[in-house]
Amino acid sequence: DNNGVSQILDDQSAINVTLDTMANRSMRLIAIATSQQSVDPETKLLPNGLTLVGIVGLRDELRAESKPAVLKAQQAGIQVVMITGDRKETAHAIAKDVGLIERPDALVLTSTEIEDRTDAELKEIFPRLRVVARAYPHTKSRLVRIGQELGAVVGMTGDGVNDAAALKLADVGFAMGSGTEVAKEAGDIVILDDNFSSITRAILYGRTLFKSIRKFLVFQLTVNVAAILVAFLGPFFGFDLPLTVIQLLWINIIMDTLAGLAMSGEAALERYMQEPPIPRNEPIITKDMWSSILVNGPIVAAISLLFLTSHSIHNLFRPEAFLTAFFAFFVFINAFNTFNARTDRRNLFENILDNTGFLPVLGIIFTVQIVFTYVGGEVLRTVGLTLGEWLAVLILASIIIPIDLARKTLRDQLGTNTSTTP
Repeated sequence: DNNGVSQILDDQSAINVTLDTMANRSMRLIAIATSQQSVDPETKLLPNGLTLVGIVGLRDELRAESKPAVLKAQQAGIQVVMITGDRKETAHAIAKDVGLIERPDALVLTSTEIEDRTDAELKEIFPRLRVVARAYPHTKSRLVRIGQELGAVVGMTGDGVNDAAALKLADVGFAMGSGTEVAKEAGDIVILDDNFSSITRAILYGRTLFKSIRKFLVFQLTVNVAAILVAFLGPFFGFDLPLTVIQLLWINIIMDTLAGLAMSGEAALERYMQEPPIPRNEPIITKDMWSSILVNGPIVAAISLLFLTSHSIHNLFRPEAFLTAFFAFFVFINAFNTFNARTDRRNLFENILDNTGFLPVLGIIFTVQIVFTYVGGEVLRTVGLTLGEWLAVLILASIIIPIDLARKTLRDQLGTNTSTTP
């Protein structure tokens, strides 16, 4: 009591009310007691007859960035579940503070309540699960497995030895930088600052990288389709070798290397975190990407064949410079097509300056092609072009931009955009 005299505790309700009140304030609770007997410090069983001295409540203040990071993850279609060893009331209060419990049907369960459910029952409630309190190590692994069986890509965070199994089982294991070496070995990524916002940033950059890969695939496959069609159909229009082997090799080098560099610097835009996750079974090339490839590839080939066969276009160039002009045209039309490939939106210049390397790399492509036209000689089968001829090549090559704009406009009107490319 207040005088330091031990009293027999007949009614624990007042103690329980205090415990619940402290737990509901996001506190972790430690009960301090004394014993008249000698207690082995290694024992896991407490002796009877303990005298309760007091209860200590420990509260870790939430980081300022924690709640916005959780909100960002939820907006990105990511289900965030807090798994903790804390008691249910404490876990519920922390989850509420951080914004995990926003839905009225959100579930807060203990490991015991989860273990009482079958896998089928757990799968039914899994989408509403937000907090697991008093968690056991095997419960974490079970939840990871259930999420995967539901088709989700599961990420798991952890810092202790008991987390290792779940970290290893998860699709992506995030080990805390302050955690044990066992956890770090089991995880795929080590979060050095132990900050949840670092995970959301990793997701943003991962989505950006995936989109950049898709952009490059659209661009590169369009170039390949066009080159194959021109090489195959050219002889039927009287041109046995519209592009030489060396020219095709040169086109492949600059389009693979330099265009790849141009696409690789795309900015990580916050709007990517407003999109739902990509399903496991979604192909890397979507229907909209195929429409871009199978429309623009043949169109580039058709314009190229028109370039070769049109008398009006022939008259724009000197006879000895015509095939040189066609070589430059084929490079330039594919270079212009990078504007189409980098976004599936109709505004080709949206956020273009955020990719600081895009325009400089394109400038290098155009510059190198112009220089090699003059110095290529017999190796590249080129001769120098006049200023008027260069202007004609550029104007004809840029036609691919309004053509693809028309494709995107038609697609948007029909509502068939299934791409996740920006």
